[in-house]
Amino acid sequence: MKRNLRMISGAVLFAFLTCHLLNVAFGLISVDAVEAARPFLTAPWTIPPIAQLLSISMLVHALLGLEAIYHRNTLRMSGYDQVQLISGLLIVPLLASHVVGIIGAKQLFQFDPDYHNILGFFWLDAPGEGLRQVVVVIVAWLHGSIGMFSWLRLKASWDRLSLFIYPLVVAVPVLALVGFVDAGNEVIAERQAAAAAQSAETAPAPDYTDEELQALEAAIAERQQEIQSNLDFLSDVMWTIIGVYAVLVAITFLARGIRLYRAHRNTVSVRYRNGPDFSTRAGASMLEIARLNDVPHANLCRGRGRCGTCRIRVLASDPPLPEPGKVEAATLKRLGLGPDIRLACQIVPEPGSLLVERLVEADIVPGDLHTRETKVDDHEEAAENVHA
Repeated sequence: MKRNLRMISGAVLFAFLTCHLLNVAFGLISVDAVEAARPFLTAPWTIPPIAQLLSISMLVHALLGLEAIYHRNTLRMSGYDQVQLISGLLIVPLLASHVVGIIGAKQLFQFDPDYHNILGFFWLDAPGEGLRQVVVVIVAWLHGSIGMFSWLRLKASWDRLSLFIYPLVVAVPVLALVGFVDAGNEVIAERQAAAAAQSAETAPAPDYTDEELQALEAAIAERQQEIQSNLDFLSDVMWTIIGVYAVLVAITFLARGIRLYRAHRNTVSVRYRNGPDFSTRAGASMLEIARLNDVPHANLCRGRGRCGTCRIRVLASDPPLPEPGKVEAATLKRLGLGPDIRLACQIVPEPGSLLVERLVEADIVPGDLHTRETKVDDHEEAAENVHA
């Protein structure tokens, strides 16, 4: 259930990000083209049912990400996992200002900004916010692309899909960033032209009485105070969101540390057929134990329990291993594996001793999963013969 929720919520967020980037890419044509594309690419995400789905997906995906960190037994991981973990933690702090600003403009100022106003704000009024927007797009796109790559690369059609997906993964953010720059230059030119035209006008100054001038100055000061009050409120909301998220992240890592401290007070002796042999702290999965002890191990889905390439034969276990969970049982059943075969990414041996045998070569590639005669089959058949 959690795996499905993570995949569905991630797909929703990635679709939203893709639409947003494609919309900005129209800046290659003009700012008016960006605005003309908005009803088809960006505006649908503001419709109440879709907006609620997007909000729920954000919340669910963030909470499941923290839950995954809590259950991670080691921070020693692949490069893909490192980038995905760090980028995932950065998205909320980087995105908070943009989300709060858009909502505040509509709710407090009754103002629905178009791309002329948004781009003008990013390029002229607050260029620091514009830079932050570029950073969050890169970070979020990296995070989403790695997640989609991890899911799709296990599909039988991956070899064909990759011919289209790899170019798109590069083209979409690049086109969006170039469109952002071109549209920004257009907005800057418009502002400069408007300022020049205004300075060229020699309209006579209005003739106000002292009372009218004082009333006008008081109205302007009151409006400025109201605007500043709203801006201060939005700033407080933004920093509250960032602060709460930072506290949740800190609590997650603290709780994880406490869990590992309790679990690691005991050790487990692991012996692989044909080596190596070692003792390690209990509490980690067999795949994590392999990583911590530099044992090469196949794991195409990076420990999600989906591909089955990390499978091992359990030759001896004292005490006996716990029964497979739902994720592991489903994968074992799908692959038609016997009761002595387990997934290294899913089993967490208790303190004691364990003798296992790897069944899949560590250098397996996704294409090997969908061919009838592969080195996976050959290696596993050889292991069967040795075991016999």
